[in-house]
Amino acid sequence: MNVQVNLSELTASRINPRRVKPERDAHRRLVASIRAHGLLEPLIVRRTDEGGYRVIAGNRRLAALRDVHRGDRNAKVACIVRGDVNCDEAATISLAENFVREPMHPLDEAEAFARLASVDCKGVKTIAAEFGVSETYVRQRMSLADLIEEVKAAMRAGQIGVGIAEEFAAVPTSKQAELWKQTHGKPRDARQVRALIEHEWIEGKHARFDITTLEPGAVTHDLFGGEMLIARDAFMRAQAEALEAEREKLIDEGWKEVVVAPRGVADDRLMTMPAAKMIYDEATTKRMKALREKRDKLERSSPKTEKAERALSARLDALDTEEAKIIAEHPGRYSEATKAAGTVFLILSADGSVQQECRVPCKGTAGSESENTGGVASVGGNDGRDTPPTSDDLSDRQLAEVYMHEAIAVREAVAKDRIVRKRLMVLALHDKIAIDAVAVRFGSNGIGRFAEQREGFASQAYQAQQDRRRAIDPFADAQVVDEAEGYTRVKTVPEKELDVLLGVLIVEAITGHTNRLAPLVELLREELGVSLRTHWTPDRAWLNGYTKAQLAHLLGELKGPTWGKVAMQKKKSELVYELAGLFRTAKDDPASLNDQALAERVNTWVPAVMKGSKAKSLATATAAA
Repeated sequence: MNVQVNLSELTASRINPRRVKPERDAHRRLVASIRAHGLLEPLIVRRTDEGGYRVIAGNRRLAALRDVHRGDRNAKVACIVRGDVNCDEAATISLAENFVREPMHPLDEAEAFARLASVDCKGVKTIAAEFGVSETYVRQRMSLADLIEEVKAAMRAGQIGVGIAEEFAAVPTSKQAELWKQTHGKPRDARQVRALIEHEWIEGKHARFDITTLEPGAVTHDLFGGEMLIARDAFMRAQAEALEAEREKLIDEGWKEVVVAPRGVADDRLMTMPAAKMIYDEATTKRMKALREKRDKLERSSPKTEKAERALSARLDALDTEEAKIIAEHPGRYSEATKAAGTVFLILSADGSVQQECRVPCKGTAGSESENTGGVASVGGNDGRDTPPTSDDLSDRQLAEVYMHEAIAVREAVAKDRIVRKRLMVLALHDKIAIDAVAVRFGSNGIGRFAEQREGFASQAYQAQQDRRRAIDPFADAQVVDEAEGYTRVKTVPEKELDVLLGVLIVEAITGHTNRLAPLVELLREELGVSLRTHWTPDRAWLNGYTKAQLAHLLGELKGPTWGKVAMQKKKSELVYELAGLFRTAKDDPASLNDQALAERVNTWVPAVMKGSKAKSLATATAAA
């Protein structure tokens, strides 16, 4: 029997099978729906001995109705009265309603929202208010309506989730088929799809040009971050033109030279030129000096506990923010003399961002220290210390640096020796060696792409092999596959290319021995005649041979544990740049570090490591210096 019951006469069921409190968002959406459309489905109730009504099915709707009609206890509620049920039957009815309820499929939501927008001419804001969801939620769901049929079919079949589908929806429909093909119709997760998108698209926030001047098809919207995405080719062309205009403007301002280059091309020059100093007014200089003194005091007084380090990191971040605010409010300037002698570097990164560096020539230097050109038979300059320490003078960390130096140098030599590579390829067929090789190449999940690209210390020979490998690697799409699929892919590689591919993998496997004494590496070093440098200042090429974690650890050893943890949040290229600059500055102009203890640590660290000619792995190595 259908009746209208006062809200005050209704009480919630004590036998509701839902014991977990409903999510707040779900409750809010239900309230918004009832406000906009009324109660679409009556509550099922039964009379109580006290004269009221007990809800059998519809407790969530009852809670929402109380919020909708807050303060109006006599509001009428549509109900179906079941007078012929006992407590056990009421429990069965309640369970049945909850058990068969199924949430709306995201694609059905997408089509429904799109229909409301096109047919009923409702805006996103109106739809969001009616259904109690955010405007971003509505936009994301509506974007699913524009997915290509292949993605929709996979989503309806349960092969991909809404997260992956929304990543596809972030690019124009005309590009989705190509993206779907790149995943072989089996995208692993949203991160994989996002990585493929970022390879073809760049965030608009990095643009130094007017985005509205681009062709419409070159611009789309990232529904998650609210950013515009721009096709990489179009972005890079426009960005290059903008940087050229900026270069001319800086020349007009009086700078001697302005270099526009991709990241990595001008790094050798950057490492040999100290940063140009800006001039600030007296008040700003005092404030910044006070902040630096406060930072130094905090770092010296902080206890060496994990909790204290987290607190210190937060306080140091706050000081950085305060300093950035001061500089933004009172920007400094470069003197005319600095401009007349200085160089501005506009460094364009692969992600489209631009880093501007203002540098001046080194004082009193006719040239810069030679770069390591491959790690093989190269000797750096003597630092004036003639007595090398024994192995007992080296810590475990310093010995690890020695092992890394040896392994990277040997890897470079192996890359150039075809005969040794072939012997290693045969050796790799042995189980024990094969396990290590597969672990380095594929990680721990069977056949798949090794997650961390080893940028490595790129001699010309090794870089050429890396380029060749990328051209023939059957796993270059970064997708994890099972053994059967993996073998099928390997069969697509021509037989003559397998020698090249396996050879590079063996060379990479040697990199796995960079933190321990390895008899195989030691044997190869002797056979290949690799000379290890005993005096050396780290350069960018050398530091590239380290992993990101090793770079962060080294930074922590030099500047303190907090710096090491902060460093893990940065890109590897940023850590290489920071460490190389730190070593260079400590060597050429230690006074500019403003921290005598840091200068001493930096200046003694590497000589103590690399002069350890009596250390275990260098026991038989006599340097040419």
